[in-house]
Amino acid sequence: MAIYSNRIVISISKIKTMLKITNSQSTPTQAGLQVMWQVPVSTLQTCLIGLNNLTGVNSNLSNLRFVYNGQFVPAWLESINNGTATIWIKMPVSIPANSSITLNLYANLGLNFDGVYWGEAPQLSSTYGQYDNGSNIFIYYQNFAGTSIPSGWTANSYTNAIINNGLKINSNTANQWAVFTYSPTFNPQTTVADFYAYATNSSSGVQFGWDNISPVFQYIIDSSTSYGLLNYNGTAYTKIAISGGLYSSYQVWSVGGTDSTGSWATLNYGNMVTNTSDYVASTSVNIGVNVLSNSVYGMIQWVRIRAYPPNGVMPTVELM
Repeated sequence: MAIYSNRIVISISKIKTMLKITNSQSTPTQAGLQVMWQVPVSTLQTCLIGLNNLTGVNSNLSNLRFVYNGQFVPAWLESINNGTATIWIKMPVSIPANSSITLNLYANLGLNFDGVYWGEAPQLSSTYGQYDNGSNIFIYYQNFAGTSIPSGWTANSYTNAIINNGLKINSNTANQWAVFTYSPTFNPQTTVADFYAYATNSSSGVQFGWDNISPVFQYIIDSSTSYGLLNYNGTAYTKIAISGGLYSSYQVWSVGGTDSTGSWATLNYGNMVTNTSDYVASTSVNIGVNVLSNSVYGMIQWVRIRAYPPNGVMPTVELM
């Protein structure tokens, strides 16, 4: 295989199949939309068969590549859970309304993750973040690698933030809020904030999501270990519980705005809850982590901002 910039020439000896990505909405997607594909590893191993009828796919999927019109397409392996892979693919072009595009998917046993066009979540590598290319996929991405506070993140005087290949945060003073935010802003109507996070116990006062908005809407982990969408109108809180998950293990929390009157949240991309009260639209908000207790830690592995798909409906991905 010869590589010229990101344009490639792949010999016919490489194993190939195709992916059909369909936008079922009446609105075209934007170029660069991050599309989630959840697929059993066994399905990929069955579809991509090499010589002597042997699978051409490594068990950790490290030797895949996505291609569109002869160019690599950046993609990121989020996880492999119970034999199913969650993959994010950055669309190279806009998908017209009610239309599809086709990508090629290649496997080559001589390849590995390259951390550029094909990578994996930081905790999946033997060296933290070794092949993490999340910043090439998402609008904003942070895995808190190393031990230094990343650029753009600021803390108030009550914040005890420990960066050590992940973020561990609590308050250094009882009953005072630790506030740790990313200062550049995003529009919650057109983007989604995802956090791979948990709290160290079930006490109240761990929040993560959009910040610096009046009112805020965030996730909160409360004393009954339930999860919720929290809105604050400057006077009172409105909390809507979300089912599923364990507070003491890493989960994917997502939060966004629906329109000028509502917000939504999901846990592991399901169990959606919405709130249509106590919300004021804004196009300038931060993401943040807030912790009230000095005896409870919020743990964050990675945080990202991705584009909101048309009408909130993710394009579908099919093997052809």
